[in-house]
Amino acid sequence: MYLIGGRLRASIEANLLTEDRWRVLLDGLGMTLEVSLFAILFATLWGAALCAMRMSRNRVLSGTAGTYIELMRSLPLLILLLVSFYVLFAASPLSKVQIAVVCFSLYFGAYFSEVFRTGIEGVDKGQREAGAALGMSRRQVFGRIVLPQALLRCLPLYKTQAVALIKGTSIVGYVSVMDLTKAGDYIRGRTFDAFFPLLLVALIYLILSWLFGAGIDLIERRLTPKHRSL
Repeated sequence: MYLIGGRLRASIEANLLTEDRWRVLLDGLGMTLEVSLFAILFATLWGAALCAMRMSRNRVLSGTAGTYIELMRSLPLLILLLVSFYVLFAASPLSKVQIAVVCFSLYFGAYFSEVFRTGIEGVDKGQREAGAALGMSRRQVFGRIVLPQALLRCLPLYKTQAVALIKGTSIVGYVSVMDLTKAGDYIRGRTFDAFFPLLLVALIYLILSWLFGAGIDLIERRLTPKHRSL
């Protein structure tokens, strides 16, 4: 135990305390959070827009959205990130971080769109017909009947895709963004200790994913009628 404790203290000293390397890790964590949160926000908005297009009665809108969704789901995320950085936005004034946010938003928006569509289509059509029979407009039926139920159906799948987005940000180091993973790799390069910094990075990703998932679970419980009435 003494030897294990001594080696752990030595690893902490070398990887975190020497040259204030913990600051590099903290800055990387901040960058990961920035990219993740903005990408989740914009991917959600883009996914909602794609869902509306996909479910539109206009064949052009529906077909365009369907083609886009299939294209995004067929591309590896890393390839899309590299193409975005070196080709699509190479001459744009966007920063590396902004390009990463745009890339993740475009990519995961396609997945969020299908999550939203699944939730909406899962609501019994009979309830929509009942709302219309009561004199509600299509907008009222959607807002009062379909949307509340669709949200509850969407949240578990939404959580899965959002957590996948958070973990997926670990590749932004390929375009020289100093995120959490890149920070851990930087420390590894300075100390030649691959185990401690990478294990610490993995643990931080685990905590981030758990916290976000717990937050979504809390929202789901609050939206569930039987919990809301307690």
